[in-house]
Amino acid sequence: MERRSRRCLAALCTALVPGILPGQGTPKDSFPQVMKLVSTRAAMYEKAALGFSCEETVILGKFSSRSGENKREERNRYDYLYEGNAETGYREIRMLSSKTGDPADSKQVDPELDVPGAYDWALLFTPQHQPHFRFEPAGAELVGFHSTTIIAFRGAETFDRGRGIGEWSGRVWVDSESGNFVKVEAEPNGQAELLARRTEEWRRSMRIAGVPTKRQPKGFRYRLLFTVDKFGLTFPGDAETRRFALNLVGEEELKEKIAQRFRNYVFFNVQSEEDFLGTTTPQGGTPPGAAGK
Repeated sequence: MERRSRRCLAALCTALVPGILPGQGTPKDSFPQVMKLVSTRAAMYEKAALGFSCEETVILGKFSSRSGENKREERNRYDYLYEGNAETGYREIRMLSSKTGDPADSKQVDPELDVPGAYDWALLFTPQHQPHFRFEPAGAELVGFHSTTIIAFRGAETFDRGRGIGEWSGRVWVDSESGNFVKVEAEPNGQAELLARRTEEWRRSMRIAGVPTKRQPKGFRYRLLFTVDKFGLTFPGDAETRRFALNLVGEEELKEKIAQRFRNYVFFNVQSEEDFLGTTTPQGGTPPGAAGK
């Protein structure tokens, strides 16, 4: 009896360890099935790419290195949607409403955020992007009410301005049952190695000349949450990009923060999940409304 109690206690403790989900195999054993799941789901995300618009609010904050206070903040709101196709790729479109409120006076703008389009990440596992990434299992985690599988990724492109997802590496959390996106965390490809090298060069220049002859090392961190749940898919809700510099002791000093909020989704010619699946709604079913959060 005592031995059985110890076994039960051990099993319970294992189930409660963060990041371990009962009933799942080891990441390496189940990873091919995970990739099959997200690849299948990618077809729905690609079909949805041209089927929505939403309101995007961009908040740009500039921070003081000494005090860490927000020195200046800019806030802009755009009408946001995607255009393109699988062959040539997709791009985000932002329309700035006129002060008069007349839709005819709206104009297309590019705020030059130098971060990937939020919905670009939803296309990560499509045939367009998947061959240009290396994917590895990175465990499992309970995120809110989602039992998630974590996939580590690394793009094949050298970091330039950061607008393409291929310039980034990091981790993506997907729902273990549906394959829907839950969140993405990323940084520029090779950033850790590059920052270490540039920090050493910067310190060396300080020792030799007494004043910095090299620029202070700077880096980026990106985070995106898929918080809008509609028609069986999840859509981008909040994104944050942090631009920082390293001081002499290697601590991060926040320089700039870009917050993006996506709200009031509207869907075109979509009344149910079956529309994304390419099937019809069963007779007698009541499809939900077309407006999202």
